Amino acid sequence: MQKDMNTNKSISPGLLPGPHLDTATGAGARTFLSAASSKRSPVPARSRVAPHSDAAADRNVRAPVGVSRYVRLFGVLLALQFAPGLCPTARAYPPGPYHVLYGTVRDQYGTPLSSAQAQIVLQTPAGTQLCAPVVPGVSIAGVNYLFKVPLDSGVTPDLYQPNVLVPAAPFKLVVVIGTATNLPIQMASTNFALGSWARSTRVDLTLGVDSNGDGLPDAWEYAFLAAIGATNTLASLNANSVLTPDGRNLAQQFLLGTALFDPGNPLKITFLGFNGASPALQFPTLIGRTYTVLISTDLNNWSPAAFNLASDAPGAPAQSSYVAASTATIQVYVAPPPAGTPSQFYQIQVQ
Repeated sequence: MQKDMNTNKSISPGLLPGPHLDTATGAGARTFLSAASSKRSPVPARSRVAPHSDAAADRNVRAPVGVSRYVRLFGVLLALQFAPGLCPTARAYPPGPYHVLYGTVRDQYGTPLSSAQAQIVLQTPAGTQLCAPVVPGVSIAGVNYLFKVPLDSGVTPDLYQPNVLVPAAPFKLVVVIGTATNLPIQMASTNFALGSWARSTRVDLTLGVDSNGDGLPDAWEYAFLAAIGATNTLASLNANSVLTPDGRNLAQQFLLGTALFDPGNPLKITFLGFNGASPALQFPTLIGRTYTVLISTDLNNWSPAAFNLASDAPGAPAQSSYVAASTATIQVYVAPPPAGTPSQFYQIQVQ
């Protein structure tokens, strides 16, 4: 509680709406296993100030030292707190920066969803619901949904809007396709906790039933066992089980998907030679998955390479990733390496 230095009377605090900062970050996955990057941003704080008179402010009535007053600056109303020997400070009203949720949602056979009828719904125990459409390749290669979750600064109990959340709020994500609501395997056991302001979290979602609790849909596991002629029971499997000579575990096989549809045609890169100065590569693709060509000169540091499909028209712009429109074997022409590069290595990232 503040006091008027002239009258010694108490001044009741009020609540000031004003400017706020909304930011969001993007993030990407370096391998077909999920990873995320994040970025900090300062959080605006809520300010409580003394009531005012617009008329008095417009007449430039001088406020006593130690008393808050309002100032209009280019149409924006700010609260300035004056104190002896200090410069005035301004505080903004409390919408915090967004938290970004993103990832890939797949069906029970591992195929990323692409249906215009599919959407992701964030639900909280308190009844808040937020929706995001499924959009293949939205902002980030291999990602098909992205939420910018509005956050309050959380410095007072009241929220600036009824449908906003605060950091650490519990939530679940469900997938709605037409009139059917699906609870992903990752959401079956417990709520997730929302991250903080101006950060991002990758949450990949998988539809289907997971009776053995290994994180993989039963439908895919049965199909995979049949494709390779194995007689294992689901109870004997887990995500790290290796059942094929290539050494890949079941979680990796699920993301790749190739062995399920054609066990004799595993994912591999074939160097075909050069198309002019561009290395020509060939590899199999599955519908709905995203493919990125990675390059390295030392086998330790990898980065995305620009490429064109062999089927592109002359002069077509290069791309950094490719969402497969069908299950097929494709050829790509990778951007030529810089002059003087002694050697260059290639690998394919699948999402």
